[in-house]
Amino acid sequence: MTEPLWLQSQPIQALLNHLVDKTDSAEQRGSSNAQTIPLTATTWPALYRAPMESDKEFLWEQLLALVKLGWFQVTPVTASRSVAGYDEKPRIKLLDIEAVRKATGRIERQKTALERWREALALHLDATDEVKKAAGDYCIDMPDREMAEVVERLNGLKALAGTPMLLREVSARLFWGMSKVLDNRPGLVAAILGVDECPFSESPVQLQVYLPRGCFSGVLFIENLMSFEQAIRAKGHSFSKLALVYASGFKGSATRLRTRGAVSLFFSNQGELGADSVNNFDNWLFGNNIAHPVSFWGDLDWSGMRILAAMRNNFPGMQAWEPGYQPMLQSLLAGQGHSPEASAKKGQRPMLVFGCPYADAHLIPALAAHGRFVDQEQFTL
Repeated sequence: MTEPLWLQSQPIQALLNHLVDKTDSAEQRGSSNAQTIPLTATTWPALYRAPMESDKEFLWEQLLALVKLGWFQVTPVTASRSVAGYDEKPRIKLLDIEAVRKATGRIERQKTALERWREALALHLDATDEVKKAAGDYCIDMPDREMAEVVERLNGLKALAGTPMLLREVSARLFWGMSKVLDNRPGLVAAILGVDECPFSESPVQLQVYLPRGCFSGVLFIENLMSFEQAIRAKGHSFSKLALVYASGFKGSATRLRTRGAVSLFFSNQGELGADSVNNFDNWLFGNNIAHPVSFWGDLDWSGMRILAAMRNNFPGMQAWEPGYQPMLQSLLAGQGHSPEASAKKGQRPMLVFGCPYADAHLIPALAAHGRFVDQEQFTL
């Protein structure tokens, strides 16, 4: 049958393309239900914003012609029998998507990159369905490579699992010399290898360490660099016999922190550099047979408390460092500190107890009660 010329008119094509868009969106969500839409000034502006009533009647007549062809169903039924049925708040149900696609020239829906990625995983990843599902959240879309090629390269991960390499080295080895493909995708590597954490470091954990003259009897991890530098220069007794370690942000919570070969240590020339002292710290960090008190001192906010909680996974006995936190706590209780919004800390999530007696009894309740934060850098001990 020859299609009417008006089928290619802008008003009709706009409606048909809108229906195809709705169908594509539903298919992407996994729905196969026929699309039903209300006809309004939003869904078909050409009809409802037509300047003349005769223009509206003409467009409505064309729609009813498509209904007779079996492309649509119009409800209520009375609307399909009236020359002005568009005034009855009609709805149309798409019945023949193939005909509508052909009329718009959109024969097949263009699949999203994520859909194509998951299809490639299903066909080419050498893994269980559970692993494929987990890997499906980490789409790799390389313009000059088919996704099947990319997935095939991922099958080589298992052969590299026991090799001491950085994540970018692994990426370069797998993906034709491109070192950044796996950036921000350690979860993909972990999923494919069936482990809890990616065994390849994104970069070595770099710890700056100050060792006191003579032997150290405890270790203090400090969150902020300025406070770490102030602690090195401090003349008081607060830091006496403490090895000081600068651990920025959540870096110190990495499980590889106590794995030799995944950490680079840089010792301050302001402290002890003797081989015995350096070896003692090295042996303490990477061994489990040397017991020293371990503390953490950082910002008095929810992020700082979470860093402490996370680092206790590596150092189960770690405590909040009371000499540093006590003056900060007094400042908070006195109504000082700042709101989360004042220092771009909005959105930090509160937490409950996690096992550090001092933090559980004093710091966390104060944060919860006052809703304000105190920055570590304000205090010099």
